[in-house]
Amino acid sequence: MKDGFGRKIDYLRVSVTDRCNLRCIYCMPEEGIPHISHDSILRLEEIQQLTVLIHHALGLRKIRITGGEPLVRRGIVSLVKGISPLAETVMTTNGIQLPEFAAELAAVGLSRVNISIDSLKDQVIREVTRRDVTLNMIEKAIESAKENNLNPVKLNCVVLKGVNSGELADMVRWATDMGTTMRFIEHMPMTGSVCSHVPHDDILLEVSRDLGSSEFTGTEGTANMYETLSGVRFGIIAPVGGGMCANCTRLRLTAEGELLPCLAGGESLNLRDMLRSGREDGEIISAVHGLVAKKPHHGACGGVSMWRIGG
Repeated sequence: MKDGFGRKIDYLRVSVTDRCNLRCIYCMPEEGIPHISHDSILRLEEIQQLTVLIHHALGLRKIRITGGEPLVRRGIVSLVKGISPLAETVMTTNGIQLPEFAAELAAVGLSRVNISIDSLKDQVIREVTRRDVTLNMIEKAIESAKENNLNPVKLNCVVLKGVNSGELADMVRWATDMGTTMRFIEHMPMTGSVCSHVPHDDILLEVSRDLGSSEFTGTEGTANMYETLSGVRFGIIAPVGGGMCANCTRLRLTAEGELLPCLAGGESLNLRDMLRSGREDGEIISAVHGLVAKKPHHGACGGVSMWRIGG
């Protein structure tokens, strides 16, 4: 189905939990967050049922499992098994528990993973995550994904001024050596964040200054992709600088069952309440159609709580 701006909406991001085993400075306060109550959060069977209905409404091409950290949700393998036949099913994870789950997830239909990384320096990683996380742990997550054919592995780095912004070129080199692709993300102003924004052009300038001139090669989803003269590839995702909206094909289903058409605001749809009140499947599908028709085109994102809506 196309929205009012002619975008084919066929990508669903599903947040399965608001909980996380890290406390990243760009995402949430150090003390954590008030968790969604047990009664309010969607049960796994409800997530599967709503995903099926959204697929019937839109004909989904891709489903991304997010959190919080999705691997802390008990029963995550069962959920992936239930929804993976619908569309390509992928996951964004911090990777800490991925070596434990990679083989099972691959066996039930997970196609690939995006793994978060904040730095190549253990001290900086600990500073950002506020937990005892090391580069070696992230490298093990990458290797476990590759060993189980969860390819291509993409790496997500939120660029933080004065924290990791001086090592971007080194991260591109390291990612290439690891057989992965680094994608830098503009930090969005968010509830609980204590970080400074580095814009798309500054990210590109820093990488190009160290690695040589970088040529724009097109877009992959919401990422602008670049390649150096030596053939090294990297991406930049610019939710604040703009340019994402024209290619945005996604909806977000929160862990509480709210269907969101846009990060920057606008109308939403409480599918949990519709489901639990016994509304017919056709009513829910029609409501999804109505929401997609009103999907906005704001131009930039910000002022959100990512742990609640699924990054």
